Parts: sequence; structure tokens; C-alpha cells
Amino acid sequence: MLESVRTLARRRLEPRERPDDAVLVRHLPYVAAVTDDVLMLRDGEIMATFAVDGIGAATAESVLVGDVADAVQAVVAQATPDLGFHLHRVSFVADARLKPPLDADPFSFEVNRRWQAALAAMELRERRSFLTVVLRPQKLLGLSTRLFGAGAAAQRDHLARRVERLNETVSYLMETLAVAGPERLTVDDGRWLGLLRTLVTGRFEPIPLPQTFEPVANLVAGSSVRFEGDRFLVPGASTEDMRFGAVFSLKAYPAATTPGIFDHFDLDFDSVVTHSFTPIEQFEALARIRRTVRQMGAADDAAASLRGQLIDAADDLASGRISFGLHHASIAVFARDEEELDEAAAQVRASGQRAGCVLVREDIGARSTWFAQHPGNQGYRARAAMVSSRNFAHFTALHAAPGGLDADRTPWGEAVTVLPTVSSSAYRFNFHLGGKAGERTVGHTLVLGQTGSGKTLGTAFLIAQARRTGCRVIVFDKDRGLEMPVRAMGGAYSAVRLGEATGFNPFAAETDDRGRTWLADWLAAMLSREGPLTAIQSQALTQAVAANAETDPGLRTLASFRRQFRSVDDDGALFDRMGDWDQDGSFGWLFSGAGVDTLSFEQPVTGFDLTEIFDTSAVRTAWLSYVFRRIERTVEDSRPTLIVLDEAWKLLDDPYFERRLKDWMLTMRKKNVAVVLLTQRVAHIRESKAGGSILESAVTTILYPNSRNTAEELAPLALSDRELDFACVSALEARLALIRSGGASAIVDMDLRALGPLVKVLGGGAGEWAPEGWRERPEFWKEIA
Repeated sequence: MLESVRTLARRRLEPRERPDDAVLVRHLPYVAAVTDDVLMLRDGEIMATFAVDGIGAATAESVLVGDVADAVQAVVAQATPDLGFHLHRVSFVADARLKPPLDADPFSFEVNRRWQAALAAMELRERRSFLTVVLRPQKLLGLSTRLFGAGAAAQRDHLARRVERLNETVSYLMETLAVAGPERLTVDDGRWLGLLRTLVTGRFEPIPLPQTFEPVANLVAGSSVRFEGDRFLVPGASTEDMRFGAVFSLKAYPAATTPGIFDHFDLDFDSVVTHSFTPIEQFEALARIRRTVRQMGAADDAAASLRGQLIDAADDLASGRISFGLHHASIAVFARDEEELDEAAAQVRASGQRAGCVLVREDIGARSTWFAQHPGNQGYRARAAMVSSRNFAHFTALHAAPGGLDADRTPWGEAVTVLPTVSSSAYRFNFHLGGKAGERTVGHTLVLGQTGSGKTLGTAFLIAQARRTGCRVIVFDKDRGLEMPVRAMGGAYSAVRLGEATGFNPFAAETDDRGRTWLADWLAAMLSREGPLTAIQSQALTQAVAANAETDPGLRTLASFRRQFRSVDDDGALFDRMGDWDQDGSFGWLFSGAGVDTLSFEQPVTGFDLTEIFDTSAVRTAWLSYVFRRIERTVEDSRPTLIVLDEAWKLLDDPYFERRLKDWMLTMRKKNVAVVLLTQRVAHIRESKAGGSILESAVTTILYPNSRNTAEELAPLALSDRELDFACVSALEARLALIRSGGASAIVDMDLRALGPLVKVLGGGAGEWAPEGWRERPEFWKEIA
């Protein structure tokens, strides 16, 4: 059934030796799909598989790491001997390509081109874990059926009951591992059959189900495999596609196991790590343990601690806290040539040493070990050893590095960029939380890093990459840290200088119904800094705003507006307060524009340097609050927009923003805007009047580590113990950062040296690297070597 019929003509023509692909198919156990999510195997077993996203063990709470291992152990410990468990961890080259830029400027386009080339050269990994449960037929029932037969209806009923039991076991296991993101695999979606073929070729790709019936083993085979000593060869479509492989078996186990001990085998090569565990009867396991203890006692073995561990294990087994079973572990590695294969083999051995175990590269046993990777082929296992369910749970800890969001879950239609993690996997970075395609999820982001950490450089890079999506960018800068990248992107950049007229004219810009309401509220806030307004003054202000909207456009100026307060019955107090903002007042340069307001966001990228007004709270708040209002009106077109605020804690440290920032951030989200807030220390945010709103609004955090960080200072971020360990240690020369978003976190490598001289532009600040006259020449960046 599992092989094509070999006719007389074929037998006469073809050599007597069986071809490799025929031998391969004969030893694969897969027969047919019973249902879309259950497969029938050769000896009557049935199997089901689910994929697991895994937990980010590098950053997760230690308690969570232990809880997941305990959850696996609890289920396996209660399993009966007719069940079997298989864990496959597949490593292959990730597809780090992104969609071509939609509307990027030449500089951002070049940044993207170079970064994509760098990612391709890195060959970042994607690692996926799959857990399979196999239900074997009961031996006595299977024998009676073969001897005496059974009706078709009875056999169908019996199979249906077995399928139901298998589904119950799998569902319970998935519910137990809900925190690890399990997903049941089906034949129709192609990934399940793709996984099974990966065990053959080392290449992971979905296999569509054919329209006509064909044994599953034939679909999975996909290629012949030729064994030569301690290696095997997998031919491809061409000579260049030939793959060289080797398979290793676990020969000697470590003295003790901990969750994730096999994480050491997350290699930089295509590989398949396989664990299989078949429970054995309790009485058999107890007998083996007691026999070993007696033998150690009779031999006066000095390993007293090991003898004590065996006695404790017997107690746990008898109490039902753990079970024992036969475990088999193998690692198959795949390479493009023999030299790369030897390098991969060296990595496997080194990883085994770090894990405290001994692995052997199989030669005589290569075939059986290779076929033992497949669920249902437990009879092929050459080096199976008895271990506890707790050991098995530690081996199969379901750890992973979060991969970010796929394009169909991002509000802007694609990830902002792809970043390498410290485990060489690909992380698809987004400011936003995940959602349905086009859904406007929150994207507000907090970036924390002390001077010299790479915070500004990393932010400039993310801005350039965000431009791939065609988004509008507005930057509020300090010390001209982002001037060079803004100008390189073809953006408009200006510095706000004390006493230098801005050309802003809110009295001409805010004259519609909504504008009148906002203008009255804004003026009341600005004029109340010296004390609250009286009822008469508030009424006069409202009437003046209404009159301003109806007057001749040429008279819509601050001076004309102020003259309306001469007749207010308050001894000229309101008129005098307004004087500070009039042309001759100390702040007259801010809003004394005449005619059309000059503030515009028509450029794709706009930047403002606020250094001079940074420490003048009255001016800073008045300027920012008005510009924020104009941004509100601009982003009503719902175009994707990124707003970046350097040293945000200081910019927003004012009662005005304390009352309004939370609602403003919500409004920005609804209008497709992500706000990125940069600061050096969490303490600055905590002490800022708007700090609570900032911490509450930010759903993504980018944290650069520093040895000066303390647990007390970082407490508002609610970091896990492992995240905290990373954040409080200096990264030295490495450019690492912790990214937290959507309940997951990853440690990424922000080393941008692959961009070459463009790094000097992204981190160039006020132009130390730039040629003379660079501010007048948008393509100055091409001259920087």
C-alpha cells in the first residue's frame, strides 16, 4: 500500500537493488488521514500534532519557565503506556524579507536596501516546536481482531472511540499549555505534512494535499536519501540543491536536568531535534529502580547521592507524582557541503558539552536513528533509555524567541523592520500591538536608554525603516540629535529659538466650531497659569473666541483678539494677562503671526529642535500644546503617522499635559498615529506630571541596558526577573536592547554597522560628520564615506 506497484516490465528493466526512495517510503509509518487532524499509522497507531509558539525563556519569569515544564510533566506522568509523545524542534533559515518600500525617500530606501542585504547574509533562524501524541492499539484487542476478524461497523466504531480518546488527550495537553500558544495542525493547511517532510529533507515548507488519494508516506518522502557511513545525502532539484546531513544520538545523559537544557542545541544550521517518550508500566519501572538500588548496595557503591535520588524517584513514582518511560533523543543536521557539515557537527558536540551530555555521530546506526525521528517508528530507536516524565519535560521545555508580528497582523500592512535576536532568530519589530489587518491598534512606544546606549541611533534607524510604510513622521528633538537623519530623509527641520517669531497664528487657524471650543479651552489654560479666571473673565474669553471666528480674516490676530478685553469689568486684569503673549510682550514672538498660519506638515518628515525652550516651561507648554493641536487636525486624514518626542518626560512635565495627555494619546491611536517617547531614565517619567499617562499609554518598550540601572528605579516597568537581570548589566560593546510588546519580550541586537557610512548619518546629530553646507543639500548623505 505504501509503495507503487512494481510490474513485471519494471522488474525486468530496473535493477534488483531497491531504489532509495522506495526504501524510504517503506520505512515511513504514515498511511492516511482519518480526519483532517488525525493520521493513521502503519501498525494501527493514530497520531495528532500541534504547533507551539513557546515561551521566551530568556526574558520570561523564572516561575513561568518552571510552570510550563511542570505542566508537561503533569500530563505525561498520568499517561498510560499506549500513549507516546514526540517533540520536534525544527530550525531553518527565516524569511526575513519585507515588502518593498511604498513611498520611501532615497535615503530611507538605501537604508532599507542595505539592511535587507545584511539580513540575508546573516541567515537568521526560525525555530518551531511541534508536539505529537501517538495512541497505539491495545495489544490483546489488536491480536483478537487479526485472528477472528471484526465487522466493518465494529471496526469503525472502535476507531472512532480511539480518535475521541486521542483528541481528548491532545485537547487537555493544549489547554494545559495555553500560555505557550498551541495550535492544532491539520492536513489541509499543509504545515503538518510539511513538518513530516522536514524530518526527511531538513527544509520546512507546507505540502498541499493532492486532489487524488495517495498514501501520506509517499507525500512526505519527497526525495530519496542515501546513507554513506556517518553521513547521508538528500538530493535536490539540481546538483546545487544537494544536502549533506548527519544524525547524532544522545548516548550519556547529564547528571541533572533543568527546563530548557536542550536549548543549547539551537544551532545556526538547519536541524531537527527529536525527543520521543513512551511510558512504561509503573510496576516495571519500580522493579528496574529497586534492582538498581540493590545492585548499588551489594557492590558498596560510593555514589550515595545517586542512590538517594533513585530512592526518591521510586517514592515519587509509587505516589503517582512522576512516571517513567523510554526516551530517545536525536539531532539531525543539514548542510550545503561537507565542510559546512563538519562545522555543524562540531557545534553539536560543543553544545552537548555545555549541556553536560554525550552525543555520538551515528554511522552503523544512522539509518535506524534517522527513521526513529518519525512518530510511530519507536521500534527503530537504538539508544532508548529509561528517564522520568520530569526529565522529559525538561528536555522538551517549549522555549522560543518571540518572532514579532506577521504582516497580516500589523496596522500598517507590514513590520517596521526585522531585527536579529541574541539567539540569531528573526524578530519582526512593530510599534503596534497585533490585531486584524487594518485594525488600528495602539502603537505608543517608550524608548529608555542612558547617554551612549545607542538610543538615538536606534530610534533614527526605526524612523527610516518606518518610512518604508509611507508613514508621515514628526520629530520633537533635543540638542539636534535627530537633525541629520531628518534632513537626509528630505524632511523640514527647524530650531525653535527664544524671541524669534514662529509665524504661528492660532486665531486664524482655529475658527470652525471645533476650533472655537479648543481655542477657548487652550487660552483659558494658558491664561490661568497666574491664577484661575473669574466667571466674568471666562465668559468674556468665550465671547471673544466667537467674535474672532466671525470677524474679517485680516483681523484674526492676537492683537485684535486682545483688544476685545478692554471692556471687561475686571479692572483690565484679563487684558494685562494677555499682554505677555501680545507682540510687545515677553512671549509675543510665539503667536503673533498675521494672516495664514505658517505651521505646516506637508513634508513627509518634519523635525523641530526644542533645546532653547526646553527649560522654559511656560513657553514650552504653550508651543507644544498648539503644535499638538495642529497635528490633531493634520492626522484626521488617517495616514499612518509616527510622532517622536525626545526627552518626553520633560516636554510633557506640565499640569496642562497631566490633564490631557491620556485622552490625546487615545485620540492619536484612533487616527492611526503611534507616539514614540524617548527618555534616559524611568525616574524622570515617574517624577513627571504626565508620567502616569506615559507609562499607561505605552504598549511597547525598548530598553537599552546599563549597569547603573537598579531594580527600584525600573520597578514601574514591572519587568520579569530575567528582564531585570538583563537591564541592569552593561552590554559593553554589544548594542543589545530589550523589546517588550504584547506580553512578549525579546533581546535584540541593534548593531547597525552593516549599514556602513549611513550609520554616521543616522547617528550624526547636528552634523559632525557632514560636509560643508549640508543643510542646504538634501542628498548630502551620499558624500559621507
